[in-house]
Amino acid sequence: MLTLQIFLYFILVVLNVLDGVSTWKVVRPKHLYRERNPVARWIFAKLGLLPGILVAEFLWISTITLVVLLLGSLPVWGYIVLALLFIGIVIFTWIVLNNFKNWRGIRSRELAQKHGSGKENAKHA
Repeated sequence: MLTLQIFLYFILVVLNVLDGVSTWKVVRPKHLYRERNPVARWIFAKLGLLPGILVAEFLWISTITLVVLLLGSLPVWGYIVLALLFIGIVIFTWIVLNNFKNWRGIRSRELAQKHGSGKENAKHA
C-alpha cells in the first residue's frame, strides 16, 4: 500500500505543478478575474501572480505531504489517504485540463485578433 501511496502522491504533486503552469497561462498578464478560486485570486492580488502561484502551490503540496506522511503510515488511515489522493488526482486532472482548454481558447482569440487587426491595417494603408 505504501508504494501505491507514494505513486499517487507523486502524480498529485505533478498535477499541482501543472495547475500552477496552466493557471499562469490563463491568468497572466493581468486577468485575475479568470481565476475561479477566490482564495487563490486573493493571494495573487496580494502577492502578485507569480509569487502568489508559488506560495499557493507550496502550501498545497506541503499540506498533501503532511497528510500522506502523518496519516499514510497508520493502517486504518492508509486506505483513507489512498482515497483522498485518488480524489485529489481526479479533481486536479479536471482543473488542469480545463485550464489548458481555456488557455487554448484565449490563445486562439488573441491570434485571431492579431491576424484580424493586421489585415485591417493592410487595408487602410
